[in-house]
Amino acid sequence: MDPRSQDIEFPKTLAERGITATPSVIVVPCLAFMDGETEVRLGSDAEVGDQSPPAYSGKLHVPSGVVSVRTSENEEVLALQVPRGRARVRVWMNDLREPTLVRIGVTRGFLGNV
Repeated sequence: MDPRSQDIEFPKTLAERGITATPSVIVVPCLAFMDGETEVRLGSDAEVGDQSPPAYSGKLHVPSGVVSVRTSENEEVLALQVPRGRARVRVWMNDLREPTLVRIGVTRGFLGNV
């Protein structure tokens, strides 16, 4: 999500498996804390992506130009500066329900309509 956005809309329900998204928030599952940790990588598609199909591909509203990865307690874990407007976000996970690795690739030069 872009934490500085004035129009943050969280999903009303969460998917049982996989990713749930609105135009301003993408919710990705992780391991429960008692089961271990989930490693999260954030970068450009070239830095974190691969040739496999992503578990999610969509557009994210980023009016201030920041993509922020946050915990369910709203603590920032990672952040990436991108052009303002919309960013294409793709997510690869090694499991749809309880991944131990989540890779979030952002296309920095994407200039979609806001």
